[in-house]
Amino acid sequence: MRSIRRVVAVLAAILPAAAMAQAPEASAVYLSAELGTGKVGFSCVSDYCGRVSSQPTFRAGYRIDASWAVEVSGLEIYGRWWSETAQYHGFRLGAAYALPLSPQVHTLLRFGGAVNEVEYQADWGLFEKQPDAVTTRSVKPYVGLGLSWQFARHWSTSLNADWTWADMRRAANGPKERVGVRTLGAGIAFHF
Repeated sequence: MRSIRRVVAVLAAILPAAAMAQAPEASAVYLSAELGTGKVGFSCVSDYCGRVSSQPTFRAGYRIDASWAVEVSGLEIYGRWWSETAQYHGFRLGAAYALPLSPQVHTLLRFGGAVNEVEYQADWGLFEKQPDAVTTRSVKPYVGLGLSWQFARHWSTSLNADWTWADMRRAANGPKERVGVRTLGAGIAFHF
């Protein structure tokens, strides 16, 4: 997983720089940041399931033409259920298709591959030894839907929803569970 993270990180760093050198127009490369909420959907062992929050999502993209772009994104979601925790890390590489609703407003359709890592920490009693966290890695497809508004030549804002699933284990040698991962956020992007 560490090597895959490095590859995705290198792509995220190189893609915008390489794209800027080849970009036919000033707005072919973009970087965006989103804030919102996320949920790793697995059933809780405890009686109470808490809210799941999301850290910012970052995207880097290169617009191939007026409709298609290649994107790299990364996000992290941390959830706590009493003393149980689940931490999700995801890196995504995929395509984005912009369907124009007007010259400045577009519907965005995203799809691609997600490299997922879920770290699960079981609950433990007050006088018990804390069990080791169990990390499960997987590669799954993802899809996304968004609405973007280009309000200036170099700036746009968007609402985005993304869905994927990941594998998770509650014990080191336990069976894999398939868990859904959903995010909803509002973002702003700068187009070079």
